[in-house]
Amino acid sequence: MDVIPHLEDLWRYGRVLTGNDSEADDLVQEALVRALSMAHSYDSSRPLLPWLITVVRNTFLTHASRAHSDRQRLASFKDMSESALPPSQEHSAELSNVGLALARMPTDQAEILHLVGVLGFTYSEAAELLGVPTGTVMSRLSRARAALKRIMENTDDGASRHLKVVGGRDVAH
Repeated sequence: MDVIPHLEDLWRYGRVLTGNDSEADDLVQEALVRALSMAHSYDSSRPLLPWLITVVRNTFLTHASRAHSDRQRLASFKDMSESALPPSQEHSAELSNVGLALARMPTDQAEILHLVGVLGFTYSEAAELLGVPTGTVMSRLSRARAALKRIMENTDDGASRHLKVVGGRDVAH
């Protein structure tokens, strides 16, 4: 069982769940210890990453309450945004805004966006990982996308959010 190729994905997923680099490190480390101790239960005919994601998630759920995790995640993103240098390019600023918006979302919504949007799991794969029906994944993802859009629109700097740089000029959109 070679987990090395999956470490970055596991850490990023742990970061989504915990909202904190250090806690993500601890979570992934503990999950890998669990995974190694449960290696006999892994079906080698199936992909390893989904199984590891499940172990990380179950480890997180065992050791953290959602409310505590949400508060930690919000505080962590707030600290990061306050200490970050101002972005030099529009896309850097927008990416920063997306990160802040994700921090304001409930963990289950940020989690589903990460599983489907970042890690590329299908709806059915995400449903299996989360232990919910596929329809629930689709519903959560729809709510998460709507929430992300709403948060992004509400955090706009007034009229500047209604402008888009096109060919070096600001134009209303």
